[in-house]
Amino acid sequence: MTNATLLAAAPINAQAAVVSTPINNPLVSVFRPKTAANSAKLAPAPTTGVAKAIAEANNLVESYSTLKVDLLDRSDRALWELLQQVYAFAAAVEDSPLKRETRTELINQIRQRGGPNTSASATTAAIVVRYIFADVSRQTWSNYSIAMEKAAALRVTTDTFAGFLEQHGGVSKVVEAVFDHEQQAIDASTETAKEIREQQQSRVDLMGRLYNAIANASRDEIDYSGELINWVPEKPEKKTKSADKEEKADPKYEQGDFVLFVTVQDPDTGKYRVVQGNVFDRAFERQLMGSIAERMDAKTEELAQAVAGLEQQIGFDAAQ
Repeated sequence: MTNATLLAAAPINAQAAVVSTPINNPLVSVFRPKTAANSAKLAPAPTTGVAKAIAEANNLVESYSTLKVDLLDRSDRALWELLQQVYAFAAAVEDSPLKRETRTELINQIRQRGGPNTSASATTAAIVVRYIFADVSRQTWSNYSIAMEKAAALRVTTDTFAGFLEQHGGVSKVVEAVFDHEQQAIDASTETAKEIREQQQSRVDLMGRLYNAIANASRDEIDYSGELINWVPEKPEKKTKSADKEEKADPKYEQGDFVLFVTVQDPDTGKYRVVQGNVFDRAFERQLMGSIAERMDAKTEELAQAVAGLEQQIGFDAAQ
């Protein structure tokens, strides 16, 4: 026998287990795996004009070195003025038709001089900051970059960035501040996360209905008289119980709806020999269903239509 294994899922109370497509229906098109995305194209080679941008960046590097020697930490305003120049340079690169080539060359030179690994997906501000401020800590890099990105989102002009930092109490205060547009983004992100969770739960529910419908339509059965391995953990007793408060059901300690069979194919007969029947808790079962649903390329609406169509075709009521 081969070493290949598979799982066959069947409802615990059903007589049949699925080993083949039961009837003529479009479910084959639903059970299609996702395909890998095409690899990204390489960026074009640097073109004329990039050297000029790099020279300007080097002038800012020299200005930073002069600032350290002449002023050290005596003047926050001096640092803010320099950061304003860096902010302006990053904005110029971002708006330049040579943006991609300039960013690539900056990243290459950072690597050549032994700087930190800088991803091509990093923002332009982050790349420029790492190029100019080569000897500061990662936290300082991050703070400078975030302050510039926040200013750009607020449409702070390149000639007022120093005043923007001064108004809000410096770089660290800008980093800590939550501006109105950021709060809106946080709220939108929270709502999006909620929608994703709800869609995932919907797909898990649809997978359960789909397997139940297929099992009721299938004419194939697995002849298994062995013992089912029960993987459902025993629920621990709570030390204190409230008589008035109803205890909530916990899927981690509830038996699932399906029996999952591990089988091995016999190369001589082509049939599958049952190794073991398993009963899992509802939480694990739903996690498995979710994993399968995640790998399916079918959209939730498409999956819902296929499930409803099969249930109607065989006259199956999922609530039974």
